[in-house]
This record gives sequence, C-alpha cells and structure tokens, in this order.
Amino acid sequence: MSDNLTKIAEDSARGGFFLFSGNIISLFILAIGSVLIARLLGQDNYGLYSLSIVVPLLFINLMDFGINSAMTRFSAKYRSEGKPGLAASILKTGFIFKILIGLAFFCLSFFFSDFFAIYFTNRSETSPFIKFTSLLIIFQTIFNSLGSSFMGLDKMEGTALTSFVQAIVKTGISPLLIFLGFGIFGALTGHVLGYIIASIVGSLIFIRFYRNLGPRSNSNFINDTKVILNYGLPLYAPSLLGLIIPPFQTIILAYNVSNVIIGNYAVSGILLSMLSIVTVPFDVLFATFSKVNANNGEIKSVFRRSIKYTSLIIIPSAVIILTLSKEIVQTLYGQEFILAPFYLQLATLNFLFAGLGSIVLGSLLAGLGDTRIIFKSNLLNFSTFLPLAVILTILYNVPGLIISTVISNLISILYQLNIAIKRTGTVPDFKASIKIYLTSFISVLPVLLLINILKLNNIISLIVNSLLFLFVYLTCLPIVGAINLIDIENIKIMFKKIKIIWPILKPILSYELRLYSYVKSIRYVDYLQAEEQKR
Repeated sequence: MSDNLTKIAEDSARGGFFLFSGNIISLFILAIGSVLIARLLGQDNYGLYSLSIVVPLLFINLMDFGINSAMTRFSAKYRSEGKPGLAASILKTGFIFKILIGLAFFCLSFFFSDFFAIYFTNRSETSPFIKFTSLLIIFQTIFNSLGSSFMGLDKMEGTALTSFVQAIVKTGISPLLIFLGFGIFGALTGHVLGYIIASIVGSLIFIRFYRNLGPRSNSNFINDTKVILNYGLPLYAPSLLGLIIPPFQTIILAYNVSNVIIGNYAVSGILLSMLSIVTVPFDVLFATFSKVNANNGEIKSVFRRSIKYTSLIIIPSAVIILTLSKEIVQTLYGQEFILAPFYLQLATLNFLFAGLGSIVLGSLLAGLGDTRIIFKSNLLNFSTFLPLAVILTILYNVPGLIISTVISNLISILYQLNIAIKRTGTVPDFKASIKIYLTSFISVLPVLLLINILKLNNIISLIVNSLLFLFVYLTCLPIVGAINLIDIENIKIMFKKIKIIWPILKPILSYELRLYSYVKSIRYVDYLQAEEQKR
C-alpha cells in the first residue's frame, strides 16, 4: 500500500477497533438487560414496550437533515487539510442546530401523544409511554451527534465510552424497576435515563477533544449552517426513506399482529444486533472515503479491499448465526419466545449481501458526496418495500415483512453496486467474495453434523459449535484461496499498532501465513511434476 493508504488504513483500523470493542462490550451488557427485561415483562408486555419507542425513533430519524453526516465529513476533511478551526466551527454549529430541532420535535411528540398512540401504534394505551419517551428525541439526538463527531475527529474511544455508559445505566435500572413493580414504565425509564446520562458523559469528553482543535475560524453560525445543510440536505433526502423503514415496519405490524408476535419480532431484532455489531468497525469507512483522493487511483484500491475485508468477517458471522439461531434464542430468552429463531434467520439473510458490497457501498457514495445516487437507491428500496410489505405482511405475518425487506435491500444494493463500478472505474473482487461464501458454507458443515450427532445443552452447543466453525473457517481460508499473502500483510499493517487486539490477531495471522505457505509449496510441487510429465 502507498504511505497515504497505509496511514488511512491504520487510522481506520484504530477507529474501527474502538468502535468494535466499545460496542461489543455495550452489546453484551445490553443483551443481559434485554434478556432480563423480556423475561420479566413477558411476550405481551415486551411487545407493548417495543411499540412505545417507535414514535420517538421515527422523529429522531426524521430530524437528522443530514447534519450528523456533515459533522463527520467536514470535521474529518478539514482536519486532514490542516484546518482544525473550521472543523471546530462546524461541530459547534451542528450541535446547536440539532438541539434546537430536537426541542421542536419533542414538543410535537409530547403534546400529540394521544394522536400518535392511536394512529401509529394502533393502541391508545401507549399514549403515556410515548409522552415520556419523547425525551429520547432530545437526548438520543445528542448521543447520535456525539458519535458522528467522535468519528470525524478520529476519537472513536469517545463513542465506545458513551455507548458503555448508556448500556450500564439501562441494564442496571430497567430490570430493577420492573422487579419493583413499575412494569413497562420502569423498563422505559431505564432506557431513557441511559441516553440522558450517556449524553452528559459524552458531552464532557467531547468538550476536551473540541478544545484541542484550537480557536474556531471566523465563520459564523449562519455560514456554517449553510455549509452543513448544503451538504447534509442532499444527503438527508436520499437517506430519509431508508431511515423511516425500521419504525415503519413496526407500525405495519401494529395493525396486523398481536403484542406477543411483536415481542418475538423485537427479540429477533435485538439478537440481530449481535451480527450488526460486527459491522460497526466499518462505520469508519465513511470518514475513510472522505479522506481518500478519488482522482489518483486510491479509491479503487480502498473500494476493492473494503468489500473483501468486510466480507471476510460479515459473511461467516451471518452463516453461523443462521445455523445456531435456535440455540441463541433459547439460551438467552428461554422457551417462551418460540417464533424469534425463525425471524432471526430470515433477517440475517440481509447480511449475506456483504459479498456484493452492502456494508461498503453506502459509505463509498456518501464519502464521494454522490447524494443523488443515494436518493435514487433509497427511493428504489422504499418503493419496492412498501407494496411488498403491506401485501406480504397481511398474507404471511412477520416472515412476509422480513422477506419484503430482504428483496428491497437486494434490489437497492445491486443498483448502488452498478453505480459504484462506474464511479470508481473498477469491479469488486467477486472471485474473492465467492471463495468467502464457499469457505463459510463449507465451515458450517461439521457444525451441522455435530448438532445432529450430539444433543448438547444450548450454552455448551453455542460455545463448542462456534469454536469449531471458527477453526474450520480459518483453516479453509488459505486452502480455498479466499485469503492471500497481500491480505495477510495488509491486515498486519492495519492492526499491528493496536496493542490490545494485536496479541490476539498475531497468532491467527501466523497460522494463516503457515497454511498459505504450505498450500503454495504443494501447488508449486504439483506444478513442477506437471511440467516434468510434459517433458
């Protein structure tokens, strides 16, 4: 890799590690909390609890206006150009603007909670819950903006810490209040307090990083707002449809299924975050693509490698969750949520599109500022999803809704991929993607065999089968040719300066290198023998 690409790769790996480690710890804590909340509330109340957050979540997604993306892009861009004062100015303006918008939407949700309860959740009893969770519109907005700012400043440890605080508070308070008899309101209290306290802690951390940028530039609030909105609004318009799909899915279910089914669907969504967490380190790709020079060929290299390296992690993760979904649900939530494993399997299909670039394409197009294409992509996604979701949900319940999402996502990804190929002038390494798919499915075969032969309890089955899958997968990678010497060296460059993860990764890379060398030597001997026979 060139020196610039090496520096970008190291920064991305460092940021990705903090995002991953922070979020994996937070996810573990939240998983404990979600298990306790679901078990204490039961299927019916857990479904009602999930519906009570839908309206604030919808408003939080609606009110972004692309400001978070602008804060990430310009803080990363100006810092890379040696203009920290401009970065500081943009960040301050972005926060002020987001808080003002948040206050307006909070008032809307709070004072019209009865209307939203009837027409959005189809349950009037959610009105007081919606009124209370309206606080999320202010504090979750601050929380999300902090994450975008930390990403632009290459300080992802700030994101990791705020996520940790939010998880600790929610997991500590929600189950306790439910146990004390506060029911759904107790669960929601812990959820809201988690974001309030995390926002306060995150703001204190951000102020320290912000001051290190030095004095602000001479730009004023109005000029900075214009800069933010000129970039953010074209990005917001295309992303708007994609942002409203998740809460819209729950609204569709609210009119077609019971609280019990919604509770199972919510549990599958939480468990899907176990796979979603693997994609978190790749959120830094947006900042990465914003730094890469699109005119000197660097973008081609980063594009191809990003798809391959995300696929190396996402595809096998999806395959093992597809295989062990029943064990995962029963281990965490018990026998009560019997529908959740199948819902989880269906939703996991979306992550198998990683080999087509599903994790990378959005960051690439956003980083290049091609918002018009993003708009068309999301419009295509939503226009496909909406009719399919309505029809298939009525006919097939939750499975129909999830399948409609899978189909619409695939169509959107193929469109983005076609445009990305034209914009970058290069084609992703589909041959490598196919090898990764092949390796992943080969690696799951002994797991399926072991599940059928040995009837282990759920916890032991999860541990044993996951380790078996990992060993077979790592062994097959160089044998199948899904990873080569260049990949091993690139991964080494990206992670060798991260002291916490490198001791774990080093023996894995050494194992891959030994297998690769062994396979190459065998193939070379075969080649010599073939040449000898020709003579």
